[in-house]
Amino acid sequence: APHARPAKERACGCAGIYTAHAALELYAEVFDEAGSLDSLDGFASGHGAAFYGLPRTSEKLTLHKAPMTVPRKYPFGNDELIPFRAGAACNWTLVTHE
Repeated sequence: APHARPAKERACGCAGIYTAHAALELYAEVFDEAGSLDSLDGFASGHGAAFYGLPRTSEKLTLHKAPMTVPRKYPFGNDELIPFRAGAACNWTLVTHE
């Protein structure tokens, strides 16, 4: 679950990282760096459905190998949320969602 900045930056802050802003792009980067980009589709949309005996989704999306900068922060109620790799580059971008 995401936590506002003040909840993260204190002596007993909430644990975890916020990745929902670019989960697929970050996964693509890791799979690409590991030389396993061909396994991304199964990881992202196939294996879970197969395990639970569910049909695979018919929706498609396109990832393009092009750098994008992760935003430094997102509005979050009256506070802000700092995402994983805030301000850093990610080598993949979600282009379309059909």
